[in-house]
Amino acid sequence: MRTGARLAATALVLGGLLHGAAALDAQSPTLPASAGVEVAKAKCIGCHEADLIVSQRLSPTGWDREVAKMERWGATLTADERRALVGYLTREFGVRPAASHDAAAVAAGEAVFKEACRMCHDDGLSEQQRLTAAGWGREVDKMVRWGAKVSAEEKPALVAYLTSRWGS
Repeated sequence: MRTGARLAATALVLGGLLHGAAALDAQSPTLPASAGVEVAKAKCIGCHEADLIVSQRLSPTGWDREVAKMERWGATLTADERRALVGYLTREFGVRPAASHDAAAVAAGEAVFKEACRMCHDDGLSEQQRLTAAGWGREVDKMVRWGAKVSAEEKPALVAYLTSRWGS
């Protein structure tokens, strides 16, 4: 009887985890479709979710080093796959020039930050992020999914503020 109960409990837990993973997966960002995406999906997504990849902005040297590190940790790539992957990552998630920010938008975004974000976070957490505008946009979207009270109209100002203060 104990074994049957354990099996039933395990099935319930695994079912819940799978359901939760499916729900998270539906909310996760996807990799942009371009040359090299299939290598990224085949070689990276098995260990990492797409959000880890899309949140980074590295130089070609940075992506080359990141791929080399993954190879040291067990990723296997042919020379052609490696070239395609580093090219894809650099093209899609390379360093972008800093955007100039409208002072009014930044001020409005600071007000949203103080009201919506500081309820749960202090400046130290935000300061650690150092994200691009796209990265901050994804972070705000994630926080909204988790219950942050930021409207679609407030989001651009909030992202402008976060990027101006803690951009990459």
